[in-house]
Amino acid sequence: MRRLTTVALATCLCIAPFAPSAAAAGEVNLLANPGFETAAARWTCAAGTATTWGGHSGQYALTGTPTLASTAECAQVVPVRPSSSYTVSGWVRGGYAFLGTELGGTWSPPSGQWTRLSVPFTTGPATTTVRVYVHGWYAQAAFEADDLVLSGPDSPSTVPAPPTDLSPSETTSHSVRLTWTGSPGAGQYRVYEGGALRATTGSEPSVTLTGLAPGTSHTYAVSAVTTAGESALSQPVTTNIMPAQTAPPYAPRSVATSTPAPGQVWLAWEAVQTATDGYDVYRDGVRIAWSYGPAYLVTSVPPGAHTFEVTALNSAGESPRSHPVTVTT
Repeated sequence: MRRLTTVALATCLCIAPFAPSAAAAGEVNLLANPGFETAAARWTCAAGTATTWGGHSGQYALTGTPTLASTAECAQVVPVRPSSSYTVSGWVRGGYAFLGTELGGTWSPPSGQWTRLSVPFTTGPATTTVRVYVHGWYAQAAFEADDLVLSGPDSPSTVPAPPTDLSPSETTSHSVRLTWTGSPGAGQYRVYEGGALRATTGSEPSVTLTGLAPGTSHTYAVSAVTTAGESALSQPVTTNIMPAQTAPPYAPRSVATSTPAPGQVWLAWEAVQTATDGYDVYRDGVRIAWSYGPAYLVTSVPPGAHTFEVTALNSAGESPRSHPVTVTT
């Protein structure tokens, strides 16, 4: 049992300045579903854990609520290389939180702010897997964890498990975005259509396929790749591409705004009811973003007054612009 002591906190706590959550340049994140964006898929979690809205990045984070009998632990077993250097890191906040492996870890004291923990370790000559885990402490306040990273070389001997939860999203008249739950240890994914390789991605479990003909149907499957080899294919998924349109959509209506934080403007509007390929967002007359749905958060907005407009898109073209709205940040 890992004992929570004042000495342990004082000697083990490693708090780093803000940094991107991805692994260091040239390395991949060996953890699957590191940001809990697909609930607790690929993690083994005790009672008292849940995926909650509002993470360090992305939409979700892990929340663990310890009890008298449970630390609300979530763990993932990852293939690794013997006698190799690794680092496990991640962001936590709330009550006491521990992040590490059976080869060592570190605690964060209670805090209302996101805190980055980082633990380097070296595997033994016979080590082929490590168990990465995060948890709180018995009967203490709930903790949150997000953007966990295990960086280092992937396994040369363990072929990864197939990806799961393959799903199409953001389908337009010429493209589709595929997402899936990744496989522990995988640094690359391959997307197949009808047995033919359609695309190769990095370690991120998503890809956008473009150049598709309107009104067509496609069936895809995904495999995971490490230096040890390629996994079996995931369960296939079929997606229908939006049919071609004969006229551009009408302009979006009822654009509403708010300023949730300095330098941010939240835009929302009435969805266009005809088939659309999404929406273009304009600031001061210049296109700045595309949104699949009828809302968008604009970031890095300079101080001052700015005018925002929105258009709808389909295969026939772009709508007129919405009525402009002016926001002062």
